[in-house]
Amino acid sequence: MSLLDIYLQKNEKKRYDVYKETGISQQMLSSVNKKNVSSYSVKTIQAIAKTVKKSEGTVLDELLRLENENAYFEVFNAEDLLLAFENKESYIVIKGEYKKEMEELAKSQLSETETLGLELGSAGLVTVFAEVIMQLVDLFINKNDDKRKIESQVRKYKFKKVNKNEILLYLRQLDY
Repeated sequence: MSLLDIYLQKNEKKRYDVYKETGISQQMLSSVNKKNVSSYSVKTIQAIAKTVKKSEGTVLDELLRLENENAYFEVFNAEDLLLAFENKESYIVIKGEYKKEMEELAKSQLSETETLGLELGSAGLVTVFAEVIMQLVDLFINKNDDKRKIESQVRKYKFKKVNKNEILLYLRQLDY
């Protein structure tokens, strides 16, 4: 889970904003992003606090609360979704207007029953062949890079409608 990105997102900021505001390197922020809050340095907490305009204590409390909640990464547009894929988020919540676009993409996926039937009937080979075909199709279809990346990565996730305003994407491997 990318706790730092989720926290910054809730405060309408990004890692780049922390870098720009404080000069703390993006590489350091990227490595911190994969760690537990207890391993954040004081310098990192101070940089985050300065960026979100809160006290260090408040930031630490909020980060710890967020860590205990196991918060989901929230996505409102393609850029957020690509960031979630880059961070290898296990759970992603699609919200807002972008939900409609993702619903269209979800319609193109087979249901769980259909997928299971195909995999059992082909001894699992259909999954391998389907991925090869999809990679070949991606080479010849004229779509922008972001759309192609999203369609490629989203195949690793299952869709679940949470309510009329949200869709939850979760990694297929979490079902096993």
